[in-house]
Amino acid sequence: MIADLTILNIISFLLIFFIGLPHGSFDGAVAALVGFSNRIQFFKFLFYYLILFYLVILFWIYFPILALIIFITMTIVHFGLCDWTNFKINKFKYSVSFTYGMTVIFGIIFFNEDQSFVIFEYLTNDDIYTFQKFLFIPYFLTLFSIIFFIYISFFEKKLRIGIIEIVFLLSIFYFFDPLLSFAIYFCFFHTYKHLKHLIKNIYLNLKNKKFVIYSTLFFTFISWIGGLGIIYYLVQNLSLYESILKVIFIGLAALTLPHMLLVDVIYRRRFK
Repeated sequence: MIADLTILNIISFLLIFFIGLPHGSFDGAVAALVGFSNRIQFFKFLFYYLILFYLVILFWIYFPILALIIFITMTIVHFGLCDWTNFKINKFKYSVSFTYGMTVIFGIIFFNEDQSFVIFEYLTNDDIYTFQKFLFIPYFLTLFSIIFFIYISFFEKKLRIGIIEIVFLLSIFYFFDPLLSFAIYFCFFHTYKHLKHLIKNIYLNLKNKKFVIYSTLFFTFISWIGGLGIIYYLVQNLSLYESILKVIFIGLAALTLPHMLLVDVIYRRRFK
């Protein structure tokens, strides 16, 4: 129902749609940075990127619960690696990445469990509540990883600011609903860290700065127009709230796989 679409929901959707989603629009620049530099190579990159995008959507349509679980797992890995990179250290990669990724995803779910599962039900069109009784496992792993993070911060000074950041994030997750909590982290923490690292390397290593601007603007507008078009199509049969949820989060899932392969597998190997 449209009643589900509160002011906070609208703010959350606008933040994710207009700030969070477009940060993937820099993938064209990332592709050029890692070797897809000429026209043929770049179109080849686009072809594979779009194929993966559509395959994820198809997979979600036929296996929604499994797709949601995979998406959550990929998000934990992607967020965690980005946060670890931000510390600019060469050690504790897996423990730091795991701590941040788990804290963000399961911190949000822990403080907003019922609301989170309502969203999951919208995204899967299925009974997802069976998994709720197993949440004590990731909750325990998240708590253990935070304790271990505090422990290793005694040996690595750069991580100490991370304790403050984690406490701050958990406070946000406690006070705000899951959508706004996710939007705040995704737009103002993850997107900022990702672009800060990326823009620096683009400026130092990519000669064609105009290509960066034009390709980023092009992909940004395409994502906005495509998203709005799909929302318009879905709203004919679904509520506006459910339509926006599906477009944003299934769209994010479809973008996350090619984005992760490009950024976390190829880009991070060359630019740590």
